[in-house]
Amino acid sequence: MQKILSFICSFIVVFCCAQFTANDVKFFVGTGSQTAYFVADFKDGTNDRSYAWGVRFDPGQNITGPQMLQMIKNAEPAFDYFLTFNNGFLDELSFNDHSQQSGPDYWSLWRGNDTNSWSTVGWMNNGTISDGKWYGASYGFSNPTAEAPSTPIPAYSSLWYNSSQITNWIGTGSDKSLVVIDFGTDNSNGNADSFVFGIQYNGTITAEQALQLIDTQVSTFNYTSAANQVSSLSLNSFSGTPNGANSWKLYKGTNLSNWKNHNDLSSITLHNGEWLGLSFGQRRPFTPTEAPQSTLGTSSVSKKTVGIYPNPATDYIHINTQESMKEVNIYSSSGQKVMTSEISRINIQSLSPGIYFVEIKTSGQSVIRKIVKK
Repeated sequence: MQKILSFICSFIVVFCCAQFTANDVKFFVGTGSQTAYFVADFKDGTNDRSYAWGVRFDPGQNITGPQMLQMIKNAEPAFDYFLTFNNGFLDELSFNDHSQQSGPDYWSLWRGNDTNSWSTVGWMNNGTISDGKWYGASYGFSNPTAEAPSTPIPAYSSLWYNSSQITNWIGTGSDKSLVVIDFGTDNSNGNADSFVFGIQYNGTITAEQALQLIDTQVSTFNYTSAANQVSSLSLNSFSGTPNGANSWKLYKGTNLSNWKNHNDLSSITLHNGEWLGLSFGQRRPFTPTEAPQSTLGTSSVSKKTVGIYPNPATDYIHINTQESMKEVNIYSSSGQKVMTSEISRINIQSLSPGIYFVEIKTSGQSVIRKIVKK
C-alpha cells in the first residue's frame, strides 16, 4: 500500500510540474542534424529571469561550451558574455537588461537530459556539447548555495521584426510605435496567428488610446475593456474572450526579445519606438505579420460614420450612425461600466465630470468613442 501511495504522489508531482521541453524552444542558432540547448537563469528577481536557446550542429563538429555561447552572441546583438581563466570560467552574461557578473557571487554551470534533471558540471572548458543535452548557467554559487536554472521561457530574437517592415501606418504624428496582437494559436503553415499594426502619434500614447486608434481605423478590429483589462478582442476571424485561465496578457518592449509583463492597461504608456504587446494565453507576442491594407480594411469609411455629439457634453449625447443600433455601453476611465442604453439619445446628467468611453454596437460593427462629461 505504501508503494502505491508513493507512486501516486510521484505521479502527481510529475504531472503538476509543467516541464519546458525542446518543443518549446523558439530561437535556434547554427545548422546541422543535432541539437543542444542552453539555459541562462539570471536569478535577478524578475518574472522573466530565465531564457532558453537551441544550438544546431553536425556530428563530429565538436562544438565547445564557449563556441556555443559565441554562436548565440553572433546571432543576437542583445546577448553577450565574458570568459576568464583560459575560457574555463564564466565571468559575465547578459541578455537585454538582464546582466550578472562575478562578485559578489558567481555563475554555476549545469548539464542535464532535460530541464528537470540538472546536475552541476563544469562544461565550459570540458569537452564538447552533445546531441539532445541541456546546458545551463545559473547565477548564484554560494548565496547560500548553487541552484539549478529555473524553468525558462523561450528566447526570441531582437532581429525577427522591426518597424521598417510596416507598410501601412495608422494615425498621424512624428512618433511611432508597434502594436503586436498574438491570438496564441498557429495557422496551417505553422506560423503564429500574430499580427502587427504601426501607429503614429505625437508625444506619448496610452495602451488604451493605441487600441482605440486602431479600432477607429480598422473595420475588422474590435475590442472592449473593463477594469483596465482587455475583455474581448477580435480581428477578422480571430478572437479572444477571457474564460477561465485564458486571458489577454499585456506586454511592453522595444522588440520581440525584451517583452516585459504589465498588470493592466493603465500601467502602459508608449513613447516613440516602444511596442505594445497583447497575447491570448501563455505565449508572449510572437513574430507577427502585417495583414494587407485591403484585408484589414484600414481607414474604414463605415467606422467614421459613427459619431457622438455634442462632445464635450453636459446633459445628453446623441449617437449618429446610419446602421441599426443594438446597444450602447458607457465606461469610466477606469474601465467600469456605468451606463447601458439601446437608444441614440442618452441622458448623462447623473455622470460625474470626466472622461468616458462609449462602446457603440450596431448591426455591422462595434466601435469605441471617447467623450468628455462637463
